[in-house]
This record gives sequence, C-alpha cells and structure tokens, in this order.
Amino acid sequence: MSEGNVDEVRQRIIQLAREIEQMSQQRMASDEYFRLFLQRVVGAIGGRAGAVWLQNGTRQMQLLADHQLDVTGFHDNPNALRLNQRLLQDVLQNGQACTHSPDDDSEFELPTDDLIILGALQREQECVGVVEIFQRKETPAQARPGFLQFVEQMCGHACRHLERQTEADDGGVERSKFSESFEHFVLELHRSLNPHEVASTCANDARLLLGCDRLSVAVQVGPRTDILAISGQTTVNQKANLVRSMRKLTGQVLATREPLIYTGKLDELPPQIEQPLAEYIQESGSRMVQIVPLFESDPLFDLAEDARGPREIERPKRVVGGLVVEQVAESRVKEGLPERLELVKDHVASSLANSMRHERLFGMKLWRFLGRSLAWLEGRNRLKAGLVVGAIVVAGLVLALVPWDYRVEATGQLMPVAQQDIFAPNNGKVIAVEVKGGQEVEAGDVLVVLQNLELDAQIETVISEQENNRELLSTLRAQYDRAVEAGNEPDMIELSGRVQEAEIQQKGLGQRFGILDKQRAELTVRAVRAGKVATFQVGQKLMNRPVNRGEKLLEVMEDRSDAKWRLELQVEEHRVGHIRRHQLERKAGGTKDYEAVPVEFVLATASEKTYQGRLTRMSTRADASPAGGSVIELHVEPTGQALPEYRIGAEVNAKVHCGQRSLFYVLFGDVVEFIRKRFWL
Repeated sequence: MSEGNVDEVRQRIIQLAREIEQMSQQRMASDEYFRLFLQRVVGAIGGRAGAVWLQNGTRQMQLLADHQLDVTGFHDNPNALRLNQRLLQDVLQNGQACTHSPDDDSEFELPTDDLIILGALQREQECVGVVEIFQRKETPAQARPGFLQFVEQMCGHACRHLERQTEADDGGVERSKFSESFEHFVLELHRSLNPHEVASTCANDARLLLGCDRLSVAVQVGPRTDILAISGQTTVNQKANLVRSMRKLTGQVLATREPLIYTGKLDELPPQIEQPLAEYIQESGSRMVQIVPLFESDPLFDLAEDARGPREIERPKRVVGGLVVEQVAESRVKEGLPERLELVKDHVASSLANSMRHERLFGMKLWRFLGRSLAWLEGRNRLKAGLVVGAIVVAGLVLALVPWDYRVEATGQLMPVAQQDIFAPNNGKVIAVEVKGGQEVEAGDVLVVLQNLELDAQIETVISEQENNRELLSTLRAQYDRAVEAGNEPDMIELSGRVQEAEIQQKGLGQRFGILDKQRAELTVRAVRAGKVATFQVGQKLMNRPVNRGEKLLEVMEDRSDAKWRLELQVEEHRVGHIRRHQLERKAGGTKDYEAVPVEFVLATASEKTYQGRLTRMSTRADASPAGGSVIELHVEPTGQALPEYRIGAEVNAKVHCGQRSLFYVLFGDVVEFIRKRFWL
C-alpha cells in the first residue's frame, strides 16, 4: 500500500471517530445510536461484523444492535449464543477490553472462526454491556493491539452516550415525580373550602415542592394581616414574637402589592419595609426571605360588565394574602425555585380566595353542621334515624304525660317532744356539776352549781349595812325614850323622824337581802321535769367554766319509748312551695286535715326499712343553714308502727309527699328550677 493510500485510510478512521464522538453528544435512542456506532467502528477497522450486548432488567445479556452479524455464521451455530455468553461474562467481570482468535491457545471456545475484539461498556462505574467486533482471523498479530485500542476508545464515547441517557432518564423521572407531586398538591389544595385547611395544605405540601426550609401563608382580612399556617406547625400562636414580626412585615409588603426578595442585603428597600424586615430577620434567623403577594383571580363571567357594558377603568385585583418563603441554610435562591413558585402561587391564590369567600357566607358554620348531619341520613342510616326519633318522641310523651309522685327531700333528727334547755340564771362560774351525760334525773334534782363572787360581796355588804342600821335604830330609840322622859318635845319630834327613817331603811335592806338571796339560790340549777341529761360530757364542758346569764348549759329530755317523739326536719326554702301547693290541693279536694302531709323517712340506725309520718308544724320563718342558704324547719309526727330504736338526735332522711307531677318534672325538676331562677323564665 502506497503512502498516499495510508494517509487516506488514517483520515477516514479519524473522520469516523469524530462522527462517533459527535453522535455521543447528541440525544438519540440507544438502538439507533449503536446501529450507527457499529457501522462506523466496523468500517474503520475493516471488520466483518459487530454487535452490542446490554444487560436487561434481569441482568441478562441481550443483543441491542448488530451490523452484518449474519455473514459470520453466528446464527447458524446452535452453540454460538452459549459460547458467546462466556466471553461476555468474562468482560463484564474484568471490565477490560480483550481479543480472542481461533489460533490462540485459550480456554474459551469461540462461537465463530473470526478474530473477536471485545470492549466493555460502563455506566456509573459499572459494566453494563459489551461491544463485540468480528475481524478476519488472518489479520496480522501486530495489528491486533491497534484494533483493540481503537475499539476501546470508541467504547469510551459509547459510555458517555449511556451516561447522557441515564441523566435524561433521571431528569425525566424527576420531572415525572414533580408532576405527580404537583398534581397531588393541586388536588389536596382544592379539596377543602376551609381557609385554615387550605393554608395548612399549602404550607406543608408546597414547601416540599419548592424545596425551601419554611413556608408560611398569610391572608388579608380588611386592613389586618393574619398568619394562617406555618409549615411544620399544627397551630399558629398569633402572640409569638416570630408570628407578630412576620405579620407586620407581610402586611407592609402586601400593601405595596409587589414581591419582596431578601438575599442578605437591605439595599434599595422602601423605608416602611426595611425596619420590619430587619426585625424579622433578627427574630427568625433566615438568610433568604421571599414574600409573594397573592391576588384574587378574575371571574369567569363578569355579570356587572354584561349588564352595564365594559368598564372604562380596570380595577386592580384584590390582595387575598401572601406566601412567605424562607431559606435558613443559604442566602442564594435555589435553582428552579422562582419557576416553581410562579407555578404554585396562582393555584394557592385561587383556592384561598374561594375558601375565604365561601367562609364569609352568612351562617356557614350552621349550614355546614346541618349538611354533615343530613348527609348521615342517607342509605340505611335513614331507618336508624327514624327509629331513634320515634324512640325520642315516645320517651318525650311518656315524660310529659305520665304522672308520678313528687317528693321533697329533707334531713333532720329524731327528737322527743318533751325537752328542756337549761340556761344560766346569772353570771358566774361553774363550781360543781352534779350530773353526767345520759343520767336520769327527777324534777328538783340539782344539776349545776354556780358561784358569783360579786353577788356574794353584795350580800355581805347588805348584811353589814343591816347590822349597822339595826344598831343605829337601837340608839335612836333609846334617845327617843330619854327625850320622852325629859319631856323635851323638839328632840322627841326629831328623834321620831330619824327612827322612822331607820326603820324604812332597815325594811329596804331586808327586801334587798331577800332578792340577793334568791339570786344566790338560783345559782343552784335544778331540773324542772324528769328526764335524761342529753348533753354529752357535761362535766368536761362546764366544770370551772365562767358562764353568762342566759347561756345554755345542758339539755334534759324525756327519751322513753312510750313518750312522744317527733322528727325535726330542715328543708330548703325554695322547695317549700311544693309542700304548700300540695296542702292547698288537699284543701281543695275536701281533706279535713289538709296540712298533715304524709312523710316517708328512714332512720340512719335502721336504714333497711321505711317508716311513715305526717307533717304537724311548719316554721313561719326561714333560718340560715350552716351549710349555706336558707332552710325551713318542719315537725313530723311518726305514725303507724313503732320505731325500732329511739335515740335522741338520730339522723333522719325524709321525703315529703307533694302530690303528682309529670315524670319529666320528677326527674329534671331541679334543672327546670335552676333555669327559672337564673333566667326568670
């Protein structure tokens, strides 16, 4: 071959190599690329045929493209595919280009009688395929390294094609994922007409679409700006410093109707925004803040324009809110964020405006509740609801129409009718207690002895004055007798007057002594009637204790079983009206003893049985209760069978019959009375 022919061949090979390199930089299908790739590689080295094998999804080698493979007799050999797989697997495992010839002493059996040149195809540093070139077996041995080097270089271009295909596939997958996420976001955004739910969906789902660190949604309600949702938070605390500074900044930005982008510099910002922005940056620590106003979308049909003709002046769109996009890690706006934000904001503005317009409808919360309630009645629930309503109606009729005994509860004690309270007759000190608690006493028995030192001193004074006056009277009488004997009439008259005065004074002292002596005798307190001392631990309570006149010392009661007993009950004042009403009903019905209302009671000492009684007396005035409120005292006489035990002060729970009322009032009368009392109904 001449030198000119060699240069032509070299230029032709270089040209084919450049074409393969240019092909690798273009986007085309892999089967088309490798078909053209094999044509040029086989033509460059003067080979007979070529094939490209790639792994499929099961990691099996599959023929992707071939060039004149039929001329090699590959398909005529039934074992060719199996033998060729061994060669391909060896290249996949080693990742090295190699040659195999029928004349070589090799462990591999070749599928054809040609020289086979193999080159590995790699993607992401992993062998995924093999380029196989079939050359004539009589090719000189010194030419094989050149062929192998050329095939290996061309395989490098093919690897770059595979890498570009992977990037294209990944980009398509990424775009597909974004489209799927965006579609899901739009569906969720327009699913609800509740502004809070719409804002929460936007803040959390749109943050993932935009790839920012935090996304907040603000709404414009008249002149006020509110933060409805912040990504990652279930609720928004409007009093928090971060939310307050965000609300202030967002309100200023929305007033300008222009977006705001802060990337670390406060240059060329209006003064009304610069200060709130600085405060918010200091509070939040964000390095990038972008606030985008949201405008209400145009209506599909403008009814006002159809009625009055086209408007001469286009009104500006109303601001419904804004999106606050923040980045904490970096101040540079992430790639693709403006485009995605432009895509998201219109959907957010439309959904937010619709939800706020829907929420402003009069009575919307009530209609929403009624709608949910009526929706439950669809299907089989309608029969269930009918049964429930029927049951409620029947229960209401029963409560309203069925009469029932109405009784007023009262509490009190079982006490004997014959009882005496012993009071202190005068001021003094208890020096002796002659009885004990529970002791039987008779009329006239000494109970308590008091001592009044002041009274004793007065008695001693009166006795002393009596002795002095008695001596004075004796002296005056003696002088009067001497004057009579002497016939001295003036002295007789004077002494007679003085004697009478002394006698009168003596009589007064005697009467005074009698009164004081009676008071001293009263200091010895005696029982007026027979009975039992009902006061517990009398000695400990009274001994050596100073008492005042009229102070209660103890109680004496007649506690025999054959004596008369009564129930001393206390009933709340507001319930006495029911008793009086029943008494009037009994009077109107012709009952002679209409005030004797029947009473049922239970003794605390015998709670297993109910006893009967009748009302005998009702107090005419209310008394203050220790537990609070006012009570009326009732006296009830036990009737019927005798009580099992008569114990003074035994606790009693009683129910006073007040006729019949509706079952509803019997069960819920307290609620009705409370409402009437509080609301005057």
